[in-house]
Amino acid sequence: MKPSFFNRISDRIFSQSCAKSLDSVSVILFGYVVLMNSWVGEDSYITFRTVENFLNGFGLRWNVYERVQVYTHPLWMFGIAFFGALKIPLFYAVLLLSWICIFGSSFLLVRSRSEKKETFAWILLLLVSCRAFVDYSTSGLENPASFLLLILLFKQGETLLSNPNGKDVFGFALILSLAYLNRQDTVLFGVPYLVRLFLTSFRNGQTIRWMGWGSLGLLPALAWIVFSLLYYGYPFPNTAYAKLNTGVPSGELWFSGFLYLRNSVLWDPVSILALAFPIVYFAMDRKKRFDPEFLFPILGILFYLIYILKIGGDFMAGRFVSLPFVAAVFVLTKIRHRSVAVFGFLCFIFFMILNPRSYLYTTATYSRARMDGKIADEKSMYFPNANFFRSFFVSEYPDHGWAEQGRKYKKEKSASPSRFSVCATLNVGYFGYYSGPERKIVDVYALTDPLLSKLKSARPWRIGHFGRNLPEGYLESIDSGENRIADSNLKEYYEKLKLLTESPDLFSKNRLEEILRENLGGNRQLLARYTDEREWQEIPKDATCGLGQGF
Repeated sequence: MKPSFFNRISDRIFSQSCAKSLDSVSVILFGYVVLMNSWVGEDSYITFRTVENFLNGFGLRWNVYERVQVYTHPLWMFGIAFFGALKIPLFYAVLLLSWICIFGSSFLLVRSRSEKKETFAWILLLLVSCRAFVDYSTSGLENPASFLLLILLFKQGETLLSNPNGKDVFGFALILSLAYLNRQDTVLFGVPYLVRLFLTSFRNGQTIRWMGWGSLGLLPALAWIVFSLLYYGYPFPNTAYAKLNTGVPSGELWFSGFLYLRNSVLWDPVSILALAFPIVYFAMDRKKRFDPEFLFPILGILFYLIYILKIGGDFMAGRFVSLPFVAAVFVLTKIRHRSVAVFGFLCFIFFMILNPRSYLYTTATYSRARMDGKIADEKSMYFPNANFFRSFFVSEYPDHGWAEQGRKYKKEKSASPSRFSVCATLNVGYFGYYSGPERKIVDVYALTDPLLSKLKSARPWRIGHFGRNLPEGYLESIDSGENRIADSNLKEYYEKLKLLTESPDLFSKNRLEEILRENLGGNRQLLARYTDEREWQEIPKDATCGLGQGF
């Protein structure tokens, strides 16, 4: 019986001679798509301002007069600082770091496909077919390092499933620790392995020994938590308090999370198809269904998707989906069936080659600004003013309006365009970075503000943008250095907060006691007594940074 036309084509594609050609082409295409679509978004400049202040001797601060951890990714931040210390402009420093991580991740995914003679082209082509992956392979955010650490975590996790020893436990804990330092929620992918490891240690009597090795591996994360407590006064980044301490009902957040995943279905179907493929495949395969090598990464994916739903998703389309997508591709590399490779090739053909709007055809002037409710195509919003190739042809780059306003603000002889030496705004990335270190800037979304992040958000809110109303007397307090907040409860809390964030003596008895009291909830009643039921109030005209008064 003659093989069907499809089988003949399939045999030809997977032949050794054709595989080599496909692999070579895929490497070129992968590199082209990643480089041509490289960009650095506005949010990354929040971290850049801290890096710049750190390299200039002001410490790990955003506003130099106070200590606030405005970045969620200490590991990523120090990576940028490393290249910045080599006098590489931060725009190019973060791109260089991103490229190292992204090409390292793709190399590990290719290597995880053990059959040497089989084509790996489908892996690279599937990766670049996913908008979420391409968008956040650069962007200036920590995603590329999370991709790399996640793959390393899975590969090290595989050793824990066979015959683990103390060194294997140490290796897994160390990678998990680094993943935590890069982005804390990434540890959700390691939970299934930790549970298995804990149960195994009981069976073989290695609990104490393995806990010792694991503790050694976790030392980087533990050391950072201790440092963060002593330096900033809190164990977690200020962004966590700003985005998770909002007062928004959980039902509204779950619905927002559902809309976020729905957006991926509409705008980036490759990401959802890649997530669904391994889940459906192993649900139907009775032999593989409970194989930990496949089950644990899939459980990690499910845990992370539930987490996305719980926090309400994000305003950046695809950003949070990109990490489970990479996890799904890792699982797909473990499936020994041609259907997986065919799936990768088909995704590339239909969503890249045949799609005139695909990233295969991106140019330096690419623009496709669009919104899906409160979710934005973040890359398309900033790409025209912030892409890699265009940066060579513009003297002051990026040439975005917010960056231009920041440069103007820095040059002004007068202290501020407002009546204060401080101004408030909703857009602190470009503006904050280019305003220079001496400027005091209040972020109404509270990402960089230690007081506002502890207050409930006002309505209307947008996911990832939880605006706070400015308490009466707050700007006057920052302007003068004296506590002039009108509300007595909030005034007392702010006085305690200033001890944590502004005291020059990190190790004074009063400050250490206040750190303990604050983190154990001893000051919570002061915040509870302060109520502001008003809807969103525009920033006063005489206090804005010149970027508008808000929505």
